[in-house]
Amino acid sequence: MVFDQTSAFARVLVRDEGALRVMRFGTPPGSEQSAIVRDRPGAVPIEYVKLALLGLGHAADLRRVLMVGLGGGSFTTLLHRALPEVGIDAIEIDPVVVAAARACFGLREDDGYRVHVADAAAWIARDTGTYDYVFLDAYAGEDIPPALASPAFFAAVRARLAPGAVVAINIAEPDGQGAGVAAAFSKVLPPLEHRRARRDGNLVLYGAATARTADAAALLRFAAAWDARAITDFSMRALALAREY
Repeated sequence: MVFDQTSAFARVLVRDEGALRVMRFGTPPGSEQSAIVRDRPGAVPIEYVKLALLGLGHAADLRRVLMVGLGGGSFTTLLHRALPEVGIDAIEIDPVVVAAARACFGLREDDGYRVHVADAAAWIARDTGTYDYVFLDAYAGEDIPPALASPAFFAAVRARLAPGAVVAINIAEPDGQGAGVAAAFSKVLPPLEHRRARRDGNLVLYGAATARTADAAALLRFAAAWDARAITDFSMRALALAREY
């Protein structure tokens, strides 16, 4: 155990489990919220994080990215390392989660990468900026915050989208508690594609402000450019082409 603090929201644990460093909520065998391979910064052990990175290729531009639900910050940290010119805002309601990400997962903020301790629904409602890519990652089982699963929230997210922008949502239990979330999201932000993590079963939907078709050629161009940077140890092109996701 390398971190163990209880906040107003949850007990936040970080454990070293073999080669992995894992963030869990509640108890040591609790749900896995984030994971890294300690001595391999380019490794991405959580499947849906790979799918969230892949979704960047659906956006028409990549100048500003918003994430809701920080966890260990693996998605935003990888993105910042790969594309430092992209501005990133991450919103996390639990200050203890942010503290754990800083202490144990290498989270380092700067002028282009900012973490906001705030309620996401309130923050997005008062925000006046626009984003090219939004990643929503606060939908795990019975702990789904109702305020983040409503049509009103998804409409507020839609209002923050730049032209050609895409919203990705990770739903941990799409056949259970997450089914209603997927339906509400899809009504407001029509999905242009979806992928399901082979091992974990997470469903990732990629939606846009208006219905459109995924551009497979653009996705492959993005994947090739990402692979050329050699930031991560998996093939983005192979992921883009995979039919099982």
